[in-house]
Amino acid sequence: MTNDTNTRTKANAVFFAAIMVISMVAVGFAAAPAAAANGASFDNLDPSTVNEGTTVTHDYEFSVTDVSPDGDTDTFQVTLPNSASFDTDGTNSATITDGDGNDIPVDDVSFADAGGTNNRILITFSPDSSLQTSEDLTFTGQVTVNFPNAGDLDVDVTGEVIDSNGDNSADSATVSITDTADTVEYQVNGQAQGVYYQGQDVSALGELIQDDEEYILRSVDEFSDDGDEITSSSFEAEYDPEGGVIEIDTANLESGDYFLRGNGIPENRDNSFELTVQDFSAEWDEDSYDTGEEAAELDVESQRNSYDLNISADGLDYDQLADLFEDAEGPVGDFDRDENEDDDEIIVRGYRDDSIEANFSNADIDADEYEFDLEVVDTEASDSASVNITEEDTDATFTESVVTGAAGDVVNVTVDLEDSDSTFVSIGGDDVGFFDVVYVEDDDDDGEASFQVNTRTLGTDEAADAYESEDDIVETDAASEGAEFTDEDGATAGSSAAEFRKNSSGLDQSELARPAQPGEYDLIASGSGEYTVDEDGDLVVEDELDISTLDLTEPTVESVATWTAPTESSDDADNAGEVLEEVTQREDIALDDRLVIQVQADGIEGFVAQESGTSLYDLNEGVDGDVLNTLVDDDNDQGVNFEVETEGSTANQEPTSLDLSETTVYFADGQFFVVADTSNDDAFTGSVSDGDSFDVTYEYVTDDDNRYSFDDDEPPTWDSNTAADSFAYYPADTDTVSGETSFTLEERSASFNNENANDSVEVAVSEEASITGTTNIAPGTEPTVRLRSASGVSPQFILTDDEVEIAEDGTFESTIDTTEGEVGSEGTLRFRVGSSNVEEIDAVLVEQVSAPATFEVSELSPSSATATAGDSVTVSATIENTGEAEATQDVALTLDGDELDTQEVTLAGGDSTTVEFTADTSGLDAGDYEHGVATDDDEATGTLTIEAASDGGDGDDGDDGTDGDDGGDGDDGGDGEDGSDGEDGGDGGTDDSTPGFGALVALVALIAAALLATRRNE
Repeated sequence: MTNDTNTRTKANAVFFAAIMVISMVAVGFAAAPAAAANGASFDNLDPSTVNEGTTVTHDYEFSVTDVSPDGDTDTFQVTLPNSASFDTDGTNSATITDGDGNDIPVDDVSFADAGGTNNRILITFSPDSSLQTSEDLTFTGQVTVNFPNAGDLDVDVTGEVIDSNGDNSADSATVSITDTADTVEYQVNGQAQGVYYQGQDVSALGELIQDDEEYILRSVDEFSDDGDEITSSSFEAEYDPEGGVIEIDTANLESGDYFLRGNGIPENRDNSFELTVQDFSAEWDEDSYDTGEEAAELDVESQRNSYDLNISADGLDYDQLADLFEDAEGPVGDFDRDENEDDDEIIVRGYRDDSIEANFSNADIDADEYEFDLEVVDTEASDSASVNITEEDTDATFTESVVTGAAGDVVNVTVDLEDSDSTFVSIGGDDVGFFDVVYVEDDDDDGEASFQVNTRTLGTDEAADAYESEDDIVETDAASEGAEFTDEDGATAGSSAAEFRKNSSGLDQSELARPAQPGEYDLIASGSGEYTVDEDGDLVVEDELDISTLDLTEPTVESVATWTAPTESSDDADNAGEVLEEVTQREDIALDDRLVIQVQADGIEGFVAQESGTSLYDLNEGVDGDVLNTLVDDDNDQGVNFEVETEGSTANQEPTSLDLSETTVYFADGQFFVVADTSNDDAFTGSVSDGDSFDVTYEYVTDDDNRYSFDDDEPPTWDSNTAADSFAYYPADTDTVSGETSFTLEERSASFNNENANDSVEVAVSEEASITGTTNIAPGTEPTVRLRSASGVSPQFILTDDEVEIAEDGTFESTIDTTEGEVGSEGTLRFRVGSSNVEEIDAVLVEQVSAPATFEVSELSPSSATATAGDSVTVSATIENTGEAEATQDVALTLDGDELDTQEVTLAGGDSTTVEFTADTSGLDAGDYEHGVATDDDEATGTLTIEAASDGGDGDDGDDGTDGDDGGDGDDGGDGEDGSDGEDGGDGGTDDSTPGFGALVALVALIAAALLATRRNE
């Protein structure tokens, strides 16, 4: 006894030194301060009296105000004295609701040591405005606590809320621990409860329960005035202990307080237990659900926080129930879900006022009326709930009524799904010589199933690779998902769509002769996946939900163009969109920059995807260009040619060409981009240098007599062609379809503006001195402009601008603070890319940079004139240098934009001069022309109207030749015959190969007239 007393004394000391604290710690991550938590209230902690050395499950309710829904992670924290601990295998839960009744999800429940072992429980949650509409929160649930032997002791329980600002609000409650030396402990399944429910088997144990004693269960009729002593009671039953435990059957007891009499047990409230009847009701949230419902709610209500429910239904076995309630929480007691599997019953968890989720789409349940029986496992509480289950009214709709793509390319098909997450999709039918079926399923819960189709491999030995989905499920073996293929009598006509297509009792089609050709293919969504034929052998699709059209168009080649991009490896861009963001269209490509060849053509995506093994979704992310070598290889007979080779190579040498295996190809929207890194020594098959010009040709060709044909394999080999080199989608003897362009490689170069007469660039002394120029380097490159003082200049300076941007037209501007230098200081100006100098030139600091020369054109004369074809026209204009620097430019006479003649003009700043041109209009057709005078900076234009000679078409007949001179004296000779009419003048106009006024034509006419006159005089 002395030892027991010492033990209790030590335990008392521990409890007096430690206080059990329940607190909420708001662990905030937001930068802005949240509202301070207020109004904490410890509303309930039941039972509030426990026996020492017991494990007790407490119901609790705790409330707080001003908790902001900021989305940050908060923590509801319960802390016990060091000598107590949470039973981690017991019931430990929390339900969080706001003042409007919205449920706030619990993120996690965990345990921690806080001076003791497992004496802290942390329940985390993240309130946000999408779920929480009130800042008042209530926490309810259960915690299971192991209490030590501590004797009689009252412990203050403090609830405290601490927000992220350090503010707090608190309330208190009391837990009384009772010395069990003279008390009886009551438990259910090894745990004490504040209230016991009718039907539970209540165990009574303690030091006063001895096997050799007899005990009487009595109901309390009356307590003393102070509420502690029992003053009146009634007999209920007699019990004999076994192993120091009395098992009390409460099934037939009414609500009230009960105690055991015998062996000197004190008859007081501490040795009694309260029994009540568990209220329980169950009802489906809706009277009817269909077989596709995924989140039906079976509402249950009870005054009991947590308990186990046994559920059964006539007509449903355990497997169906397990599928139906797969998402429901499992039992809280010492049970398994399948404890009563043999009786076709499932055990799940019930709550005070909540719902049990049922997924009818997950269970194979027939449409019917069902009555579900729900029984609380350890009490007499039960109820039934009826529900009507109907067939799901599913629907599938194609997002596009016509899906268009080029034959041979990859197309995307999307099906919107309603009341279902899957459907069957067929492609083709009896009228196009092709048929296939796939099963598709919405796997990302966005209400649609989307997949891509490689039209090149349909119906071939690689048909399994013809379909792919990035976010959903597409199954090419539709039969494995329930598709059926039958003849007109309902007999099986194949185990797959391919067999059904070729079966004589099915569609009776042959193998494909060539890749799926341009045409219109039916897309049909079917809910059941049942396919058959009618008496005429035509396709019949059962349970048809929607129909669309896959329109495969004939591939084309629209154009070829070249672009440039900053120097990087050919595969640097992540996708085609990034390529487009970096390129600038140009025909002159600076060496070391990227060359980008844009081919606006379709029909090869599918080949490239299959040959390279690239995902259908990744073609725009770049494919090794070596696949193009395979495509254009003459030995493969694919009818595709792609050549990028130097112009004008000699007969004895192979032209230098672009090595496609060193490129990266990006596909996008009916076009593809071939990217080459010209700094790569292997990018071309030979060495390249400044001025090398290349011709680019992309084309589709056919054979004169035979068109593309697959081999005889069943199914055919996807890339086989038994005919001569020919494009798969064109008939024989189709004219070649092609696109062409050219480009020239240039050494990198740059030039600066504002050069003075000494060939030095003038730079102003200014905090923001502007230095401008032009370069052939690709826009997007990040060059550096550096100004460095010459040797001997004082003070010395090195000034750098590393934020220079190259505009699309190749111009650039740098801004540098040059105030470290002085007017007259000389230096060197460099344009650099990386560590290389592209241009280097002398520079001088000046007070103010002379405005660059600008040659403006004015006073065009005539601005409007009319002349007869053959007349000479004089055109003049005033040229003025409106800048400050002297410069020399070529001034040109133009006709309809073509340059006819030039004059070199040198002007100092502010000077002007008049230029004059004389032009012959011979050879021009009648009509209006735009004539003008142009400089590098400006142009003035007018209208020149040419009128034809009088016959309005052919030139006027030439005048009759003059009579010949009289003969000399002697016999008078007769008058010479009149000269024949001159030949009609030719039609006005200019020879196609000779732009201009036709001076050459006029000269020839004058020579011819002179010769004719000479002959007549002889």
